[in-house]
Amino acid sequence: MTGPLTVPALLAARAAAEPDRPALLLDDGRSLTFRQWEGRSDGVARGLLRRGVARGDRVALRFAEAGWLDFAVACVGVQKAAAVAVPLSTRLAPAETRDLLRQCAVAGVVHGEDAAPPAGHDAWTATPATIACAGEGPPAVEVRAGDVAQILATSGTTGRPRGVCASHANLTHGTSLAPRQRPLAHSDRFLHAFPIGTNAAQTMLLNALTARPAAVVATEFEPDRFCALIEAHRAGTVFLVPATAMALLNARAHDRHDVSSVLLLGSTAAPLPPAVALALSAAFPNAAIVNTYTSTEAAPAQTTMVFDPERPWSVGRPLHEDEVMIADERGRRLGPHEVGEVWLRSRAAPRFYYGDPETSARVFAGGWVRMGDVGSLDADGYLSLVDREADAVKTGAFKVSTLQVEAAFYEHPAVAEACVVGVPHPVMGTMVAAAVVLRAPVPLDDLRAFLGERLARHEVPTRIDVVEALPHNQAGKVVKREVRALLAAPRGSPGMPLGSPAEVRLGALWSRVLGVGAVAADSDFFALGGDSLRASQLSAVVGEAFGIAAPASLAFEAPVLAAQAARIEALAPSPGPGPAGGRALLSAQQESFLGWVAEGRGDGRHPGAIAAAIRVRDELDHDVLRRSLDEVVRRHEALRTVIRSGRGVLLDDCPPEFVSADASSEVQAAVLLREARGRAFDTAAGPLVRAAAVRLGPGHHALALLGAHLMFDGWSMGVLLRELGLLYSALRLGGPSPLPPLPLQAPELFAWAREQWPRTREWWRRALDGAPPAIDPFPGRRLVHRFTRASVPFRIDPEAAGRLRAAARAHTATPFMVAAACWSAVLAAWSGTTDLVLMTPVPGRTRPEFEGLIGCLVQSLLPRVDAGGDPPFAELLARVRASTLAAIDHQFYPYEEFRVRVPEPAWVRYESWGGLAHFPGLESEPFELPREAAPEEWHIPDGDRTVPELALSEQPDGSVAGWLVYNVYAFERATIERLADAFLRTGRQAIDQPASKLSELRVPGPAGDG
Repeated sequence: MTGPLTVPALLAARAAAEPDRPALLLDDGRSLTFRQWEGRSDGVARGLLRRGVARGDRVALRFAEAGWLDFAVACVGVQKAAAVAVPLSTRLAPAETRDLLRQCAVAGVVHGEDAAPPAGHDAWTATPATIACAGEGPPAVEVRAGDVAQILATSGTTGRPRGVCASHANLTHGTSLAPRQRPLAHSDRFLHAFPIGTNAAQTMLLNALTARPAAVVATEFEPDRFCALIEAHRAGTVFLVPATAMALLNARAHDRHDVSSVLLLGSTAAPLPPAVALALSAAFPNAAIVNTYTSTEAAPAQTTMVFDPERPWSVGRPLHEDEVMIADERGRRLGPHEVGEVWLRSRAAPRFYYGDPETSARVFAGGWVRMGDVGSLDADGYLSLVDREADAVKTGAFKVSTLQVEAAFYEHPAVAEACVVGVPHPVMGTMVAAAVVLRAPVPLDDLRAFLGERLARHEVPTRIDVVEALPHNQAGKVVKREVRALLAAPRGSPGMPLGSPAEVRLGALWSRVLGVGAVAADSDFFALGGDSLRASQLSAVVGEAFGIAAPASLAFEAPVLAAQAARIEALAPSPGPGPAGGRALLSAQQESFLGWVAEGRGDGRHPGAIAAAIRVRDELDHDVLRRSLDEVVRRHEALRTVIRSGRGVLLDDCPPEFVSADASSEVQAAVLLREARGRAFDTAAGPLVRAAAVRLGPGHHALALLGAHLMFDGWSMGVLLRELGLLYSALRLGGPSPLPPLPLQAPELFAWAREQWPRTREWWRRALDGAPPAIDPFPGRRLVHRFTRASVPFRIDPEAAGRLRAAARAHTATPFMVAAACWSAVLAAWSGTTDLVLMTPVPGRTRPEFEGLIGCLVQSLLPRVDAGGDPPFAELLARVRASTLAAIDHQFYPYEEFRVRVPEPAWVRYESWGGLAHFPGLESEPFELPREAAPEEWHIPDGDRTVPELALSEQPDGSVAGWLVYNVYAFERATIERLADAFLRTGRQAIDQPASKLSELRVPGPAGDG
């Protein structure tokens, strides 16, 4: 027979050809022949039809693993009645079972004798024995290849399970009623231990119908029992998942049994870590170790790969060309070695989500299936996975592959099992954490050092917890949401105990600043999630707690706690700052904004907006969202402070603007959100916050949040999103606000900052005394009085960006400092000016209690760099580092006084703390808005003497995106392109040759290569 087949047709053909051949055998000795399977399933089908089950009705099947034979009979019986089998695992949580029954609207439940029917539904229930009806021959109902045959629940490791529909044509794709050679022909028995209700188990059921060997089912996986079954049945084929493979290896069960019969060992559900695959090769020396990559949604599309140590991360190639694709977020195909979303395509009839067309449209498209994984293809078409898209950890601007980190754990001989997840971090957004099961004790510091030799610093888990066991779902996958909850709970990690009183006090400050539990004397500040912002906060709290003048360089100079404590004890005490005693409604940065407006740069009503656009693929109650936004504005005084006559005025009420609309298309939604972004804020009357929520369909929304930049900085958007998510979740359930009272308001911070001015003003006067007001002359720049910005983009690939970060670590600096030193070298060579004043913004949140505030807290620093004397690059970097750290130490100062002294500094921005915009608590992702068509134009009364602004932003894939932003009236684009090339070339040379003098680096100049 040619063309698509049905599952009952496969069984009928096998029963006719080999009626007394065993099809399924259980580990307790019971078995089922093809004749028995055919006859008993006919009886179940007749009974279902007598109960009134109609074509397409869903019938749930709930059997314990000991009921595999009855399950096989019932499953095909349901399909013979032209109904849809919905296998339920007894291992599903009751709530998940009820949810699946509700989703599928089941007509009835067939269950095993030892599996109670699920509670909380109105359908009828029966066992195979009680529902079966006697009779001769198959039931009189036509089963078509296009009929839906089964609905399987997804694994639900990261979210709620969904029901995936597969037709008979999908399940039987590639099969034949009378093949010349059946699959797995090298075997008489194949063995598995997959639980009922999983995609792997359904594959085994189809294998029992089509393969040469009989299926042996281990009703519970226990390593010794499993290997004993291999030996007893001389199984030639064995199927595992990584979790059971690791359990078998850890128990050394293969050493106590003869497993030499195994010629093929297949692994599914998740890729085998390379170290585990190598260990399996040694444990089963006669077997080919095969990785199979597919999913409940994609089957039977798959890739397979015999493990190859030369390609340890590869999961193979598809059977046919053009059945795997790597695409970007817009679905555009990427080239070899480019990282993106993995899509598989099958020649079989496609699957889909039952009753969920919205999600189906997103996952299934034109025969392709979005796998939810991130990976790449090499030049030969081999697929390598980077991570589950939902599991990859976005920490700061880095995107860490949990698979890579887990693989590094498995290289350690003491690690039996490991799970790596991302958990909340107050600054980085998320930090890398791990739960490990050890087969032998090992100090965690030794384990961290082991990982440090194999991973980048940002990949080494900040937190490692030793656990007795990891939670697994029915398919054997680790349930990462449970591990994430475990690791998000406060808990310290052992290490060298804190000794001196200074270490104990400092340890408490580290815990406060880093948001971690107990720390050790040998803990590393940066390994625990510290960064330049945290270092600045640490110096502030250390200064206050110890009564010393703690420099911002403290954490850089002594990152290990014990050494840092010793340095603190050596510093002379000094009076610390007292608490803020007053209120100031405007910050120094806001006053500078007003001065900028007074000079004619802008219209005074629209100094710009901070914006985030988000796609929410979840239910979003617009009314609850509006009430949540009202509460955020009520909570933060900065969002109720307007500016009148150059002064801040606090209003009792300044309700946010909220726009709710429906849209029929993505384009219409983008237009509505763009209009919301484009409208000017009236900072004299308010509102100062705007939200636009557009409903695209059921469970699909687009949301734009905007804050007037005059009152709102970039960090504030993260606070706004976090508080909105918490408030929305609470208010939707009818509860009170879960947010604790703020420790202070922005006006109190501004007043405290002004108290620092007497100390910092004198430092800045000395630092900028005699500084040039601009870099002038600057070849290629015309003196003009109009300003419209444009930009030239460039990219630093992940490998080069990694070398930049490594250079920063080697010189106890930050990536910003390295980039600023390279840009200073270019500016000096291009202009001939060696006295440079840079401009860079910092968050201004030097104390932990400042982090949760919304307002314009950003501080603009003016570090002065001496690039004269033809120094080696390492020396120039040291100068930039010293100037930057000193500026951070004095960041609260009357900026407007010094901005007018150096009105045209060289702007350098390096963003490394931002993450992708999302709505906490809901399934969400960024929503891309088109840029404004017409850029804003400003008037510069005295003429524009700015140099191009260098803007850098670290990306999730480890690369750095860059732009040179310039005035289109002052520069030709070709000049800016040459400057961008000069920066990239100088950076490559300087990082590779830090001891070389600037003249030896051949920094390109305006006339040529220099």
